[in-house]
Amino acid sequence: MAENLLEVSNLKTYFFTRAGVVKAVDDVSFTIQPGETLGVVGESGCGKSVTALSVMRLVATPPGKITGDILFNGDNIMDKNMDELTELRGSKISMIFQDPMTSLNPVFTIGYQIAETVKRHRKDMSKDQAWKRAVEMLDLVRIPDAKRRARNYPHEFSGGMRQRVMIAIALACNPQLLIADEPTTALDVTIQAQVLELMKGLSKEFGTAVMLITHDLGVVAGTCEYVNVMYAGHIVESAPVKQIFETPAHPYTVGLLHSIPRLDDQRGIRLTPIGGQPPDLLNPPPGCPYAPRCPKVQARCRQERPELKPVGRGEQVAACFYPD
Repeated sequence: MAENLLEVSNLKTYFFTRAGVVKAVDDVSFTIQPGETLGVVGESGCGKSVTALSVMRLVATPPGKITGDILFNGDNIMDKNMDELTELRGSKISMIFQDPMTSLNPVFTIGYQIAETVKRHRKDMSKDQAWKRAVEMLDLVRIPDAKRRARNYPHEFSGGMRQRVMIAIALACNPQLLIADEPTTALDVTIQAQVLELMKGLSKEFGTAVMLITHDLGVVAGTCEYVNVMYAGHIVESAPVKQIFETPAHPYTVGLLHSIPRLDDQRGIRLTPIGGQPPDLLNPPPGCPYAPRCPKVQARCRQERPELKPVGRGEQVAACFYPD
């Protein structure tokens, strides 16, 4: 097995539309080691979900086009045909999508949908064994009375329960990599905490690596080991999670941290939002994509695009000419 479970190099995902070319992901590189949890954060539209879909090769072609290398256990996913991808998805790489209600089929029971995944990838299992596995998975994700609930339909579950079902489906075949695309977005704070704690525990139990996509830095702080901060289709900063919070280097990362509440802030202190809007990816600005919103912008920033370079100490890198 390769040292890195997943190694993405120079990933570009462009969408060719009538209005022009949308560079949704533009030259992104990162790695995930076995058992590691990587957080990918940024505003909506910065390329987080498209990066995940690109890794799974789920981007529709056309209008999308993926280039670059995506190595999983040393094998390039970009070279695989559709049959090989079908075998890979669900068994070795699984994904939890944003909205569990639209990801579950309303006309089949929950148990059937989990068992279907198991049977597809575990040819040695009978129908009864796959059903038993489905019940075990529901019990594992802490759904009460799993044997009875397996015969229920998606509409009979709450939002938090449906998200647990999605986790059960994703982990049913013990994948090596789990991609979770904003798994707690539509849930209240209490259920969010339960789902994240569940994912963390199951990841540790099965040794599963996790790529967690979110816009919530609070979620990242309690769940991840490394963080990639994305903006306008680029990774603008990457570091171990502790360094991101202690010594953020890119002005965009600093802006994200200032826009969330802190427990140690004095009462009555206002949050500082990031001014302006993310750039139009059909017509991105020249130079640094964050320049129009950056409080530290200089003339060079508007002319040249900075590359990821080491800053501070350790593994921290940032794409900024004037990092903090």
